[in-house]
Amino acid sequence: MEENCIEFGRGRVGFVTIVGRPNVGKSTFINKALGYHLTAVSTRPNTTRKRWLGILSDKESQIIFSDTPGVHSPKNRMHEAMANTVIGEVNGGDTILCLCDATREFGDEDRRVAQLVRGAEKPVVLVINKMDTASEVQAVSIAESFQAIMGDVSVFRISAMTGEGIDSLLDHFRQTLPEGPFLFPDDQLTDVIEREISEEVIREAANELMRQELPQEIVVKIDDWAENEKKIKIAATIYVERDSQKAIVIGEKGQMVNRVIKIAREKLRVDLGKFVDLKLSVKVAPDWQNKKCFLRGKGIVDPSN
Repeated sequence: MEENCIEFGRGRVGFVTIVGRPNVGKSTFINKALGYHLTAVSTRPNTTRKRWLGILSDKESQIIFSDTPGVHSPKNRMHEAMANTVIGEVNGGDTILCLCDATREFGDEDRRVAQLVRGAEKPVVLVINKMDTASEVQAVSIAESFQAIMGDVSVFRISAMTGEGIDSLLDHFRQTLPEGPFLFPDDQLTDVIEREISEEVIREAANELMRQELPQEIVVKIDDWAENEKKIKIAATIYVERDSQKAIVIGEKGQMVNRVIKIAREKLRVDLGKFVDLKLSVKVAPDWQNKKCFLRGKGIVDPSN
């Protein structure tokens, strides 16, 4: 019996793993490259906690970006899982996009990134981000620091915020990735579902409002999702680790959580293309960053572990 295979197209195809220290702009870059709000963006370190795939297709190529957590020294079980995710993606991809922040001096986390990339023995592109604010001296300095460890690699300068330089970088991948069959339909932007993206959008809204008061001990879970042609009703829970954090998220007379709802609802309306009725509750899950069952449920820890 002849096997029935679906052919999505052929061209330059491959997985591009994005690595870098926390808060260098990985999520901002992938959102700008895709033209879609895929991952949470925040000034907080470690905003990205698991691997996200972003798929950029045209008639002749399919670039599959893997946005990974920031490389840093693990402090709890969640951080350990994030570090394992980065290592797995670096070893499994076709090429590595090493992203660095030109406005910050080369530090221990950058060195850890460079050493990880050097050990992968994969094609590497060093991408210097934040050129909308960085000086020439800063750009040259950080490039030299990375290349001293990684060796002579291709270097691109971009601004993930404004989009400057991104087209040239994408053209590089379209010319250098291996040839083969497309792995996804040309209209598919990611391998994650809308619920997961919505959880990230809600968390991003909370981070925007409470970047000073609220630490990283926050996670969002969609509890209920009801959708028709015109509206999506979403019920979600924001989990924190302590009662004091719960009070911050709720705010006086519920003012803070209502502001989170307002911002998240507008972001979701743009992303989902429908009116969004969002309800949020806030609960305490003590020390959730060290609880494997909780992390597994959020996709941060591999279900097989």
